[in-house]
Amino acid sequence: MKKLLIILLFIIFSSNVYADSKFDKDLKKVSKLNGFTDSSGKIYPADQISNKENTILIIYNHGSTVDWKLDKCSSAWNKIPPAILQLHDQKIKNLQIKLYQLCSGVKGWTENERVKMWEAHEKSGKLSYELADKNGTPLIKKQKQLFKQKIINNKIDDFTKQGFNNIVLAGHSAGAWASITLKSQFPEKIDGVIAFHPAVSGTFKNRKDWPWWEDVRTQLIGLMKLENLKNALVFAHNKDHYETPKSLSFLSNLKSIKFVDISGLDCKGEAKLGRGHAITLTKCFAEKDNNIVPYLEEIF
Repeated sequence: MKKLLIILLFIIFSSNVYADSKFDKDLKKVSKLNGFTDSSGKIYPADQISNKENTILIIYNHGSTVDWKLDKCSSAWNKIPPAILQLHDQKIKNLQIKLYQLCSGVKGWTENERVKMWEAHEKSGKLSYELADKNGTPLIKKQKQLFKQKIINNKIDDFTKQGFNNIVLAGHSAGAWASITLKSQFPEKIDGVIAFHPAVSGTFKNRKDWPWWEDVRTQLIGLMKLENLKNALVFAHNKDHYETPKSLSFLSNLKSIKFVDISGLDCKGEAKLGRGHAITLTKCFAEKDNNIVPYLEEIF
């Protein structure tokens, strides 16, 4: 009996070590582009920031592709957009804005794991919380979005230990979704959120053709503590094929956040960035937006 217990403990420990090493391996690949950036997007050394207490640190989080692929910050649609870049070194009262690009595109489900989850949903009509990988980790916990949130949360803790007291999360698509979720879960650690086109679990068409993606989306909404969500600035557009102001009504109905419907804005999203899903990533949006700076002045 004692030998059996030792073997079981060894298997559990080995599985966790394997999972952690894979996570660290993926993170190492994408984190090479992490760093403080200036208004041109060029990375500079952290030691150039001398007064951390009087700094507003904006951590930018990119979007995601499918779970089984790494998302690199070098992709055009994952770079920090002009609306955020132009904030570099701006003053908000006695605080100076600094930007940090966080590349968090680790992998989630493998393609085979995604198929297993979908097939289980086809049979039962609901998400499976029992399916697990060969190491015993429930597949429902292996979503890239959840790993993304883990990376962002760990980075916030690192910066807090370094002396940064004013932290704002900014992001696009899956990065915006992660930022909003973390703000709702840890309101004491995060001062604000700038969310461009928050989205998760694919396009409207994806979710119609594959209903299990809609259930994944619902599950992820359930992880948000909306009653705690405040001091967030959210942008959405009705030509977005992922989420619109209407589909984001669970956010737009909250009086505790500022929800901005930019459907009437005379800007077009570039094809390489995602068209309607990327209007906030354009220079046009950066030139015409009059919400971000007043929002930062309000919360600081």
